[in-house]
Amino acid sequence: MKKLLSVLLAVLMVFALFGCSKKEEAPAPADNGSEAAPAEDDGVTKIAVLLPFTGDQSYFDTLANAAREVDAADNNIKVDLFECDPNGEAAESNWMNWFDNVCEDGEYDLVVSGNGTYEGFLYQACEKYPDQKFYNFDYTSTPESGVPANCYCVDWALDDLGYVVGALSAAVTKTGTVGVVVGMDNQGMNQFISGYCQVLADKGVKYVISYPGSFTDTALGKEVTSSMIDKGADVIWQVAGGLGNGVIDACSEHDDVWCIGVDQDQHAQFAGTNEAWANTILTSALKNTNVAFKAVCDMVAAGTYDEKLGKAESWGIALNGVGLAENDFYLANASEEVRNAVAETLAKVASGEVEVVDCKVWDEATYAAEWPKVRDANRID
Repeated sequence: MKKLLSVLLAVLMVFALFGCSKKEEAPAPADNGSEAAPAEDDGVTKIAVLLPFTGDQSYFDTLANAAREVDAADNNIKVDLFECDPNGEAAESNWMNWFDNVCEDGEYDLVVSGNGTYEGFLYQACEKYPDQKFYNFDYTSTPESGVPANCYCVDWALDDLGYVVGALSAAVTKTGTVGVVVGMDNQGMNQFISGYCQVLADKGVKYVISYPGSFTDTALGKEVTSSMIDKGADVIWQVAGGLGNGVIDACSEHDDVWCIGVDQDQHAQFAGTNEAWANTILTSALKNTNVAFKAVCDMVAAGTYDEKLGKAESWGIALNGVGLAENDFYLANASEEVRNAVAETLAKVASGEVEVVDCKVWDEATYAAEWPKVRDANRID
């Protein structure tokens, strides 16, 4: 079925377009004592995307690649991509300086940022710059006062996505045991696997869960995955960012083990550069931040984005917010029976016929009481 072992860990730090220094001061008043008039509108929609870094080959790269695609298209939309925090310090002074850089002159029609680690700074910028429009591309929470009136917040129906991945895993496994590697053990990350655990338990499939506590330690990712394989897991889903490369590497060493990628089409990502990795990735669970980003860019350019401001919405299967990568490799390696089972599951979830467990919506007390029951329903150590 697969595979030659090789290791490719490419760290692409690109589009670092600006330093963290503040912008120059506004132009001095004109000779007649009035302020200089702003430049005439050239009809170009300008969008700034603030990410901590790129090159993770997963989560942030999905949005970064979408930003590059929109910028390169002949659509009169200009997207500037900024890498603000490659060292992962998440310092308020640094992040607010970046927001000042892109907001204070009002040159951008939209400022995009987000993610649970950094969205607090985005909300501060929303308050500081009430006339600036913002987009939180992946929100974890909103301020207690509600969604800012100048921001649109999107999250993803990860519970639905996990349910579909679980159904696929159950259809593919030959050992009756599957596994998932989750970067961190918290309520937001566990939303990925609430539906996953639900459907596997319903189908009587055993599963192993590992929480390595990192999104970057590839050696640890390989170690925990190898342990899962030793326990009989033959379909392993990685939900762990850059650490997932270690998961993929471990799976690639076994001809009878499939990996399921995350966030972007990871088979396509490695095809042509690391065939051993590409050919172990049956499909990927897509959180289509790129789809929503492109839609938002079009809304801004068309002048319809204001309808979304002040709202928080979840993009699920029906909106193509989440789904599986049904590429040629998947079509060639998943049997018709498996593909039909997955299509049926997608339809049932999209229509609401299946009520999927979503641990993210639970309050703290409910989560503490109910999540262990879901997590451990058919889990093995």
